[in-house]
Amino acid sequence: MNLLLLSLFALALWLMFTLYRSHNRRKSELLLPVRSANIVKIHSYKSFGIIATIRFKDDLTPQIGDRLHEEGNIYQITGVVKPDPVQEQPKDTWDCRLVKI
Repeated sequence: MNLLLLSLFALALWLMFTLYRSHNRRKSELLLPVRSANIVKIHSYKSFGIIATIRFKDDLTPQIGDRLHEEGNIYQITGVVKPDPVQEQPKDTWDCRLVKI
């Protein structure tokens, strides 16, 4: 009987610790800044995310992990395609891989 109570207590402690860690992780993700941008064209929807051309409203280059807000949705950048020097493209426009959050 004592072993059963001890194992239930240990399980409850482990569950509380796991829930606390996941709650803190989700809460910290919500505090990340969201960049202002417009999605110019969505090229394709793939299993790994969305490939789109994005025009940012600031002059910073996009980084993996940046978040952007477009039409009520929040997207996270999972990849950035380096612009082709031959192709004429505005300075603030980038091709990125996105995941909708």
